Amino acid sequence: MTRYSWKSGFSTYGKDGFALAESDRFEHCWCCPKSLGEGTFRRVKIREGFELWIADCLFRKEAYFSFHDSPSLLLFGFYLSGHYEAVVGRRKKRPLEFYGEQQYLMYINEPDGVSQVKAGMPLRSVSIVISPERLFSYFEDDMALLPSAVQRIVEKKGDDIFLRIKDITPAMHVALRQIVDCPYRGVTRKLFFESRSLELIAYQLKQLSVSEPPPARRSSIMHPGDRNRTEFARNLLLRNLDAPPNLNELAEATGMSHPKLNRCFRRMFGTTVFQYLKQERLKQARFMIEDQGLTVTETAYSVGYSSLSHFAKAYKHHFGISPGADFRRKRAVEK
Repeated sequence: MTRYSWKSGFSTYGKDGFALAESDRFEHCWCCPKSLGEGTFRRVKIREGFELWIADCLFRKEAYFSFHDSPSLLLFGFYLSGHYEAVVGRRKKRPLEFYGEQQYLMYINEPDGVSQVKAGMPLRSVSIVISPERLFSYFEDDMALLPSAVQRIVEKKGDDIFLRIKDITPAMHVALRQIVDCPYRGVTRKLFFESRSLELIAYQLKQLSVSEPPPARRSSIMHPGDRNRTEFARNLLLRNLDAPPNLNELAEATGMSHPKLNRCFRRMFGTTVFQYLKQERLKQARFMIEDQGLTVTETAYSVGYSSLSHFAKAYKHHFGISPGADFRRKRAVEK
């Protein structure tokens, strides 16, 4: 298990731990040990009590992390891919679980806990970690503009853990991509990260001010058999993105009715079977364009789209950029 300290970072180094590959006054980058997988965790200290984390890893076996000595914090998270579980809280333990692509806003009064990252799925995330005091300093005399749930944190009346989960919007995708592809160095890089982080915080606070959501569905308790069958259905879809089974075939393979399968999908993944398939196809498409260098036409057919216009429309709606523009942007970065 890898231990993370808020004050000193990852406490394991060398052959069996995370190695500090890059470090300067405000940015640190740790590399995943080869025995565990590949990839990096990047931590950017923007201001005191205001940090940005960028994770891009693929673990060959399940990875476990413990974290401690952290102050109370607000976490504006953007989970782009992967499967993550955790148990957090010092006095009140609470299980958390995140699948696939989603945004979340979480307040933790006592963040100590243990987390687990599943193997075989790329872990890609951008997390903005900010203390309540630092966030409130941006508002000062305008505290009434904050959503009521955040105001309760100011008044010390909030629960030990506050959690809200929603889908990532196209506007958020644009800001996230700019963070991941940031070309700047030095103080310009730091200012750029701060501006984009504040933009993402603003998007989430605006959503929270519109309506107070019900408790997060994805942490609700499910019968183990239903959970296993739903995960089996999800894996069956992921293995056959180009020619997936239809809902009848999927329901028959899991031994569940159509309505129950969709209900379980909503509880575990926050969406219907059809919408989940669409999201995963588009995520795979972006990976093919950005990481494998496939053309837009090759990508569309590879993920099961027979119409290029339908593919381009869905891609732009989901990511806020057309596949052709994404392809050209990636080629420009490589040059």
